[in-house]
Amino acid sequence: MPRPRLVLVDDHALVRRGLAVLLRTDGRCDVVGEAGSGEAGLDAIRAHTPDLVILDLSMPGIDGLETLRRIRQQPGSPRVLILTMHDEAHLVAQALNDGADGYLLKDSMDDELFQAIEGVLRGQKYVAGAIDRARLHEVMCRPTTLTAREREVLQLIANGHTTQEVAEQLHISPHTATRHRANLMQKLDAHNQVELVRVAASRGLIVLQGARAGLEPT
Repeated sequence: MPRPRLVLVDDHALVRRGLAVLLRTDGRCDVVGEAGSGEAGLDAIRAHTPDLVILDLSMPGIDGLETLRRIRQQPGSPRVLILTMHDEAHLVAQALNDGADGYLLKDSMDDELFQAIEGVLRGQKYVAGAIDRARLHEVMCRPTTLTAREREVLQLIANGHTTQEVAEQLHISPHTATRHRANLMQKLDAHNQVELVRVAASRGLIVLQGARAGLEPT
């Protein structure tokens, strides 16, 4: 029986390579591709058609959540196991709502990693034992519905882009970009752009980077 094929997507090269060595040494899976960004990860998935993607959340460019959503838009998409330092219930809930098959923390032991991989490949949902289940259930009962375009606009705003830059990157008019921003503020009950980003991050809709995240670990 062929071994499962894995692609690793994490912007920290040492973490990614260490994980690859661990998996190859164990021998139960084949690591067929590695990527240091969401965009490169999507390319690697198209090139290697893996059975499973192990995906970080905090990455430059498109973050792990947006990468996950784009993976799910592809026909015959692989299973996805999130591997991150973020243990906040709202991020776990958002990842699961967006189609993640599992959510694991980077400080997990090796045994839990392999348990998560095996469970996800069998079609099971896996959530790290350290995640607060009661809080997770509470948050998952309060989903926030945004369109795919609104999510794209929101991520660009969170990355510091102006309305004009959002319009140029998404090939839409400035008027349309402004309308999307207004819709986001209404849906998230935010009164300015700073508050919009803060509320979106608190609900797990985006993953902030660097200084915007208060230099949180990734």
